This record gives sequence, C-alpha cells and structure tokens, in this order.
Amino acid sequence: MRMAKPAPARSSPKHRSTAAQKAKSKPAPKAKPLTARNCDRHVLYQRSVQAPETDARFYSRWFTKYTGRPLRLLREDFCGTAVLATHFVKLHPENRAIGVDLHWPTLAWGRIHNVRPLLNQEQQSRLTLLQKNVLDVRRPLADAILALNFSYSVFKQRRQLAAYIKNCFRSLKPGGILFLDAWGGPDVLQHKTDKTRHKGFTYEWEQRRFDPISHDIECAIHFSFPDGSRLRDAFVYEWRLWTLAELRELFVEAGFVDVHVLWEGTDRASGGGNGVFRRKEVGDMDEAWISIVVGKKPG
Repeated sequence: MRMAKPAPARSSPKHRSTAAQKAKSKPAPKAKPLTARNCDRHVLYQRSVQAPETDARFYSRWFTKYTGRPLRLLREDFCGTAVLATHFVKLHPENRAIGVDLHWPTLAWGRIHNVRPLLNQEQQSRLTLLQKNVLDVRRPLADAILALNFSYSVFKQRRQLAAYIKNCFRSLKPGGILFLDAWGGPDVLQHKTDKTRHKGFTYEWEQRRFDPISHDIECAIHFSFPDGSRLRDAFVYEWRLWTLAELRELFVEAGFVDVHVLWEGTDRASGGGNGVFRRKEVGDMDEAWISIVVGKKPG
C-alpha cells in the first residue's frame, strides 16, 4: 500500500538550506534489480500485457462513435486487478465501472495497488468491485461489458459460453454493447515460447499444448531476469480456443444484432499487430491475429 508522506516540520531558512544541501549531497537510492525472488507477478503482468489507459479511451471512443452516446457505465468481467476499470473511471467525472472476478486475492491486490493510488475518494465511489461469478451478475444494467484477454475461454463447453453471453445480453441496457476479444491463426497452434524484453525482465508466453479435436489449449506466462532467475508458471491458462465463427453464432443466438468483428491491422515493419482495429467482413490469412467480436442489444 502506498502511504502518504507526512508534511515536513516548519524550519528556519537556515535549517531548510542545510537540509537541502544534505539532500543534494546524497544520491537517490537505486532501485533493486528485479529477480524471481523480489518481483510482483501482477506488476509484471500489467507492464507486459495490459495498456489500460489506451484501452479505456479506445472502448469509450468506439462506443460513442457506434452508438452516438457516451459510455458511462462499464462492466469489466474477469477484471483481475481491475486496472482497466480504474482507468475508465478516471476518464470522465460521470464514468462508473463495475469489476467482476471470482479470485479475491487478485481483487484485493488491485484495490491496494491500482484503485487507491490512482483514484481519489470521489472516483473510488464510482468503482464497484464484486467477488462473484460472472454468470450471477446482472444489475445494474451496463452500457457496455468487456471480457478481454480471452478470459471467457475458461468456459470450455458451448452451453457454458452460451449461458455467459446470454447473461451479458440480459445485463446490458437497450442499445448496450458486448465486446469479447479473440485470437487465432496457425501460429497460435504451435508448441513454442515467445519472449519480449522489458526494462528489468523478459516476458515469456508459452503455448504448451493444443488438442485439435476439443480445441483445448494450455498456455503459460513466465518471467526471467538478468541475474538468471526465472519465475516459472506465473500464470497458467487452460482454455478452449474459440473460433470467430462460433463466437458470432453465440452472439446471434443470445439476441445480439449487428454482430461483427473488429480486425487488428498489421505493422509492415514488424509483421505484428499495429493496434488499429477496423470492422471487416473477411479476415486476413495472418499467421497470428487478434480481433474483437462486437454485438449490440436491440433498443
């Protein structure tokens, strides 16, 4: 928890000058190098995987462009540390957010490290975090529901995911929007580990196992450090790899209209995604891709 620093005692100009000289003569303490022993896996995850300020602005802008009204009540399902919901609340004085997750320790970490340092008391009053099953939450009705980072993939049976999407439909205001991101392409079926360097550590994404019959897929995140230490299995995911066709069908069956896909463009220099999403009716034959499935509740 970040604690507020106490106000310094008033002193004479002479004392302040002496204190300033001492402070100037002392170099700032260097941050300890990250290791597997002293790291915080949630901090590293947020630095590696998430861009909450960018995402909060993206979904707000897209919602307004699509519906003609501002996004004011957002529900983030499988919210984890609730960093996206936190940044959404900061965007506008009328924004409210609900974060839903079953795992209390992760929610508690988010309260300490995201909510309290980033939001003042008034802003915190506009954020509600619920330790509940996403299948059991319906009120208050939201303008938009997000289930990102493929988190809904924990539902491996069609009836389970159908029940979730139908519950989202019931949980939205008329004209509300459901966003689910998705991933795929031949590359994601390979047994491999991709590594990305960050300041002080390396992020590793391992695709460990894929069953082409059931579409069960197991992936893991590891973090390695300059001292040679490694935090193995910081996060492990046992999912079903859902196709865009399946997701679109489930949206329609739940009652959503104008179901479509926002496809991420390709960066010509790197060959990876460029962060620009556009509505497309036919996808590209990319080795790996990320997209967003969008559905609107009539009204």
